[in-house]
Amino acid sequence: MARFCTQCGRPLADGEICQCQMTGNQQTGNQQTGNQQNQYYNNGPQTGGQPGRGPVNPNEGYTISTEDWIPLRKLIGIGESDNNDVEGCFERGKKIVPDLIAPCEQEIPIKQYQLCNARSRLRGLWQEGRIQVTNKRILFRLSGRSWIGRAMSHTEFTIDEVAGVALSNGVRFALWDFLLGFLVSMLACALGGLFSELPVFLAFILGIAAAVPFFIFKKKYYIKALFLAFSMSMVSLSSAKSIFEHPFLSKMGIFLTVIILVLYVIALFLFSLKPSLSINIMTKCASDKPISIWSRQSMVSVMEVLPGEDADVAIEELGSMITDIQKLGDFGIRKWKVD
Repeated sequence: MARFCTQCGRPLADGEICQCQMTGNQQTGNQQTGNQQNQYYNNGPQTGGQPGRGPVNPNEGYTISTEDWIPLRKLIGIGESDNNDVEGCFERGKKIVPDLIAPCEQEIPIKQYQLCNARSRLRGLWQEGRIQVTNKRILFRLSGRSWIGRAMSHTEFTIDEVAGVALSNGVRFALWDFLLGFLVSMLACALGGLFSELPVFLAFILGIAAAVPFFIFKKKYYIKALFLAFSMSMVSLSSAKSIFEHPFLSKMGIFLTVIILVLYVIALFLFSLKPSLSINIMTKCASDKPISIWSRQSMVSVMEVLPGEDADVAIEELGSMITDIQKLGDFGIRKWKVD
């Protein structure tokens, strides 16, 4: 029977070894010999069963890779928000479960409320707050953006852990707004001082006309305060300059100045009254931190919590819904579930 080479397929006679196999065996032998020599060079001869130490490459085991480098801009904090994508950061039109958070086993979303808006003008922060009730959990999520990018916070508890809900929608006095409004209105006072150089009668007429918007505009208290500051400055300075030439106008101007000052303080005070929503969801476990958010003010940050479009509805329904789900089970779910 004819024999063939297993590598090149050439016919072979009996006992013949193909040239390609002889060449391959020779190369294999040379490679093994070279490996033994390299091993001897690196490790040295072995005596007494103990490996020796021969010449060793000093750079062996040390490699330089750009993957191990840390960019300097990250160390010093430059460009940290370059990759902070803010697209869709407000998560509008989405349900917390299942659109944003994976549902747990047999979890049924029941109802979600657009509860509040959190604002910090110092940090350029605006977040929209939503609260959702399911048959398993109650979830509160604030999502939005700040000066440097996306801003989000998320808190949740199992429905059985909730012990009570406290929601209030009221009014607070914002001291920072009052001080800021006062400082900016000083510019209107300075502008009114320039117009006080007009003739006395004309200055009085313009000053009184500038106070009229207080009785015309509905709300817009800050605009009212600016007009009143302009009017007060013009009338008071004109009265002071005409105290000898027109004593009657001067006394009339002082009287009008007092009235305008009172109206200015009222407008600035009303401007500083802001709506405020406070949210407190207590838990049965003392170790768990409850959901708690309200308008906080400090020297470095001002956090305002404004009521959302569903705030009043949530105040009316949230406590009853949680109680029904805890006590009535499936019947409570069917009662409150929104398709």
